[in-house]
Amino acid sequence: MSDPMDDAKPRNLGGSLPVPNVQALAARTDELALTPTLLRRYVRPQPNTVDLRPDAPAGAEQEHVPVIDLGRLLAGGRDEEAARLRSACEDWGFFQVVNHGIPEEILEEMKRNVMEFFALPLAEKAALAQEPGGVEGYGQAFVVSEEQTLDWADMLFLLTQPPSYRDLHLWPSRPSTFKNCLESYSVEVQRVAGELLGAMAENLGVRDHSDLTRLAASQSVRMNYYPPCPEAHVDRMLGLSPHSDAVGLTLLLQVSPVPGLQIRRNGGWLPVTPLPGALIVNVGDVIEVLTNGKYKSVEHRAVVNTREERMSMATFHNGNFGTTYGPLKEVVGEEEPRYRNVSVEEYTKLVFSSKLDGKNIMDAMKIN
Repeated sequence: MSDPMDDAKPRNLGGSLPVPNVQALAARTDELALTPTLLRRYVRPQPNTVDLRPDAPAGAEQEHVPVIDLGRLLAGGRDEEAARLRSACEDWGFFQVVNHGIPEEILEEMKRNVMEFFALPLAEKAALAQEPGGVEGYGQAFVVSEEQTLDWADMLFLLTQPPSYRDLHLWPSRPSTFKNCLESYSVEVQRVAGELLGAMAENLGVRDHSDLTRLAASQSVRMNYYPPCPEAHVDRMLGLSPHSDAVGLTLLLQVSPVPGLQIRRNGGWLPVTPLPGALIVNVGDVIEVLTNGKYKSVEHRAVVNTREERMSMATFHNGNFGTTYGPLKEVVGEEEPRYRNVSVEEYTKLVFSSKLDGKNIMDAMKIN
């Protein structure tokens, strides 16, 4: 019997303080220099090229995130591909998935819709602004104080699955194909997330795969817009602060060809170059909790470009409201649980009351 909370989204889960529109700020560089007063909230206090630039040991060949062929994983070649997935989850926390079965026309139409949305006049986008105490809509997330350094980005955040969670008045009416396109894309990506989670459950020896596949039950999307930033400050500004994703599983669609995603790897920052048609997948904090740390979420960030705008679309998957997160007994085995059990509602409130700051959510989840 399903929990009645599965069909209803709790209110008052948290929100974000209003901030200036970055796309509008960036557009002013053609008319006048951005003043230190305007930029002060976006510039990191101390320039630190090691911390804000790609960093690899001298003479070292750059690593590349693993690639998982989902078609092979689900059919022939399963053992080899399953081993590759296990290694990706244990050693990387990130991988690219190809042969995922999402039609190319759906991916390309979704990209077009994201680009066309961010090209709309500011007043039209601002009509979809986040409401007080809520995180859905157009604006920015995880802004909890007037003092914190802001990211050089705007976003549109929407709940997409299950349909009962949607606030359709915050879904854009333009472009005219947006709603139907997002619905089609949402269903396809949810399928891929469920298939990957099922394969992870198999790798972990979890008999009831729904213990993990339930993390695909709820879905939200974050469409990101990173405008060009002033050249004088490129080494002191970020599009997205270093953080791990406080969700189950994230699937990222690179909308524009401009690179920007970097993951923390071996003490430095490793750029991720998306393969054509691939989705970039990363293990979230919730999977780290459920696997008692066997699979670890990894910090990542987005850097900005002085000449070109960048757009991406992250699709987050979680358990439904009315359920709980905690280490799975089958995975814990004889070990001690490292993380506490919490309801999805409590966890969501914790996430939305925090700023993006490394693995701060995981620190809050630890038992000791």
